[in-house]
Amino acid sequence: MGLLDDYTYGVGSPRPRKQHQRVMAKMFIQSFYELSDQGLEILTEQTVTDDCNDLAPDLVVFDREGYPLTIVEITTHKELRSIIRKCYELISLFPNSEYFVYDYEEKVLFMYDAESDHWLSSEEYELYSQYLSKPIMDYINQ
Repeated sequence: MGLLDDYTYGVGSPRPRKQHQRVMAKMFIQSFYELSDQGLEILTEQTVTDDCNDLAPDLVVFDREGYPLTIVEITTHKELRSIIRKCYELISLFPNSEYFVYDYEEKVLFMYDAESDHWLSSEEYELYSQYLSKPIMDYINQ
């Protein structure tokens, strides 16, 4: 195992594994132009509050005014519950946003359904963002 295959520590926070970075890059690249054509912006590891040391999701789609429309977290299976708790913090701040969590070890995507206060799974459903034309798993798997 090489140094970059495991978490390495940077300034105050762990650095994600290569597999995490690959998923984030795929989603960013595959969705960038589609979102840009709608006047939306996708950014990686961007804070969503005024505190630059606050919660920074892996991917965020912003509207023209800077409101987060879609938040995507990418995680290991071991960290899944912790990341979902982080999403609940974000949901309390941005209740109208979409939330997705991708467990790259199990290759399962979860989407928060606000109506039922429940997380839907890609094992049962094709999960879509209202801002993208294909299921989210298509952006991950390309």
